[in-house]
Amino acid sequence: MKRALPLLIFGLLSATSSLGRAQSDRDPLHPLGAPPGFAGLDRPSGIAEAGVGWLTLPGAEVCIDRKTGCSQGDTSLALELWQLYRQSRRFALGAGILLALIPTTDAPKQDPEGVQRDHARRYFTVEGMLRYYPYVGETVEWWVGGTGGLVVVSDRFVVKEDREDDRALLGPRGVTVRTEGGTIGIAGGPVLALAPHWSLGLTLRYGHWFLPEEPAHDPLGSEASLTGRNTMFSAGVAVAFRTEL
Repeated sequence: MKRALPLLIFGLLSATSSLGRAQSDRDPLHPLGAPPGFAGLDRPSGIAEAGVGWLTLPGAEVCIDRKTGCSQGDTSLALELWQLYRQSRRFALGAGILLALIPTTDAPKQDPEGVQRDHARRYFTVEGMLRYYPYVGETVEWWVGGTGGLVVVSDRFVVKEDREDDRALLGPRGVTVRTEGGTIGIAGGPVLALAPHWSLGLTLRYGHWFLPEEPAHDPLGSEASLTGRNTMFSAGVAVAFRTEL
């Protein structure tokens, strides 16, 4: 008994000390454990994000025949898909794509003699993103980040089916001119938690597209619609699904 009593006292003191340290490490506002929502993120997670927004190129000179003239600026509905790895509560990184399929600006054009053609333009980007979360609350958080990658402008010229002449059309009806360049920018926005794994966010982006100064041409002499440096703005909403890894 004389030997067991000191061991029992030492065990009780050790257990009390460990319990005191555990309680001191807890958030005083959440004494039963980690806080819920975003503030409770304590391990890496994966995020799949899909969004829709409006893309604007306010200073773009949209031309397919620079002798005829150019239109100023362009806008389009845009779709975004992102796959992100959130390493901690403060940092995340990943990559995604942007598709702008219905630009609203028509470039002035003059069809080649004897050929009537329609023109369509599309925008596509593949970018990486690094995010930092300066504020992380239970149901709301804010992030800012940088983006960079590749941009492709696709110009499609298609011969009209309702031509006035009856000559047979030889070869493909359409031709595509693709212009590739680089993109760099910044982004950010607030995020609202909807459920344990789902959230809704507002995304704002600002960046620059760097395209070749000399436009590419198709066999009939029509030109790529965008060249040089173009400033880009976009705003949209995104739904995200998060799962712990």
